[in-house]
Amino acid sequence: MTEVSRHPRRWPRVLALVALSLALHLLLVDWGKRHLIASAAPDSQQAISVVLRPVPPPQQPVSLPAAKPPAPKNAPPKKTAAPRKAPPASIEPPDEPIRETVVAVAAPTSPETVAPPSGAMDGSENTAAGGKDGNAQAEAQPPAAGTHYDTDPPPSARLEYDVQATYNQMPVHGSGTLDWKTDGKTYRLDGKAEDFLFTFLDFSSSGEIDAFGVSPELYTEKRMRKSATNTHFNRARNIISFSASTESYPRNGGEQDRASLVWQLAAIGRGDAGKYRPGAVIDLFVAGVRDGEVWRIQVLGEEDLKLPIGEMRAWHVVRMPQPGSYDQRIDIWLAPLRDWYPVRLRYTDPRQNGDYLDMLLYRLKQ
Repeated sequence: MTEVSRHPRRWPRVLALVALSLALHLLLVDWGKRHLIASAAPDSQQAISVVLRPVPPPQQPVSLPAAKPPAPKNAPPKKTAAPRKAPPASIEPPDEPIRETVVAVAAPTSPETVAPPSGAMDGSENTAAGGKDGNAQAEAQPPAAGTHYDTDPPPSARLEYDVQATYNQMPVHGSGTLDWKTDGKTYRLDGKAEDFLFTFLDFSSSGEIDAFGVSPELYTEKRMRKSATNTHFNRARNIISFSASTESYPRNGGEQDRASLVWQLAAIGRGDAGKYRPGAVIDLFVAGVRDGEVWRIQVLGEEDLKLPIGEMRAWHVVRMPQPGSYDQRIDIWLAPLRDWYPVRLRYTDPRQNGDYLDMLLYRLKQ
């Protein structure tokens, strides 16, 4: 039998392979629709709706973290003088009659007419009269004190999240993880948000646990279709620098990166829960991938959540971007009965399309 006469027998095999390929392709597309794209009518028990209302900016002055003053070492105990015995009261009449001494004090007519104490001057008078001495006195005054936080970072854990998001207003469903590891002196955090095809965000933060709490040394971030960036918290030079820009900032203590921030808030909750009350503000300097700024974390209050892991009560805090900024609004829910772990995180794009990424805890491994 010639080679040409055998060709017709191969067509059934080819058609079978094509049909199998099409069937597998359709199965993959159907799986993707069910797992990657959220359905138009999800199960009412799994649906989680949220209304995020605008939050007015805080009115309190900014108060960045301050270290706790160290106790004096080997300070000698103060000697207290023994109380002296009072002499016995005399019953003898005085040699001279007792005279009352009364000095009349004129009350000011109004606060505006009160004269300053003798020698007190305002800044201009002090400069004119004292010259350099006036400036020296001003420079000698200590800067405004910040806020000290007692901190207790949570124990090591792996948190797994169900991720609901929109990308260009198209619903997306994926998963996320936060791996938090600490030995009480150092820490490392690895985080990821992804779906079946893409990794939206991959980041890590590492550093020490010091007197301020969580203290980062290196933050690395990799977003989809973008190069990885590094943010350095240089302890030797006390400088914060960036691989993606030439900006730099002084490192005074208490500064955070965008990932360590969440765990510093948890550490404050575990160590200083009184700082969490409705209307309170926690100010932290936060370094991103190109620059940094003061983030004013506003405490909104406690809320009851229905999450994939179950129902729980959590403190809701929010970071609102500056007016006119394209930075994200960040909402964080911290559960006191779960070691203050972040049980929900939501990142909302302030621009018109309103894309968001919502991470809902469904598994906690300690």
